[in-house]
Amino acid sequence: MRILREATEDEVVATFLRAELDSSRYGPVLRKLLDRDGKEVELLAGPDLTDPAANRYRRGLLDEYRGFEQRIGLFGGFPDQVDWHRAALNRGEVLEILYIDWDWWLEISEGTRLPKVAADRIRQGEVPGSTMEEHRMLLDSPQPELIVVTKPDRAKFVCLDGHYRLTAYAMFPELLPD
Repeated sequence: MRILREATEDEVVATFLRAELDSSRYGPVLRKLLDRDGKEVELLAGPDLTDPAANRYRRGLLDEYRGFEQRIGLFGGFPDQVDWHRAALNRGEVLEILYIDWDWWLEISEGTRLPKVAADRIRQGEVPGSTMEEHRMLLDSPQPELIVVTKPDRAKFVCLDGHYRLTAYAMFPELLPD
C-alpha cells in the first residue's frame, strides 16, 4: 500500500455518499432524503468540500440513514478518531481486502470474509440471486473508490464501502484499475 495523501473526514463522507448515490439499494433512499430537504443531487454527485454547510449536511445525511455520527448500524463500534488517507493498493492487495463481519458477507464467503471465495462461489452458482453477468456489467463503467479501513499496523484491510464492487473485482481481476 502506498499512502498518497491525508484525507479529511468530510472527504470520506462525501466519497461514501457519492458511491451510494448510484447504488440500486441506497441511491433511492438518498434521493428521497435530498428531495425531502429540497437539496440538489449535485450536493452528493459533485461535492464542494470547501462549503462547511454542505459538509455538515452530508455528515447529517450519512448519520440519518447509516448511523455515522451516532456510531450505530454500519458504523457500530467504529472509532471516533480516525486518521484518513487516500492510498493506492496493487491488485494483489485489493484482492486481499476483507468483507465486513456481517452475516451476508460471511455467508457468501464461507466465513472467510474473502471476496475471492465469494467470487468462486458465484461462478459455481452457489450464491442464489448473484450472477457473473451482473458483476461483469458493473465493471463496464468507471467505479467509485473503495473505502477501506485498517488499524495502524496495517495487518489486514477491511472494506467499509464497496463490497459489491470488491466482489466484481475478485471475479474479474483483470478489470481492476491500475
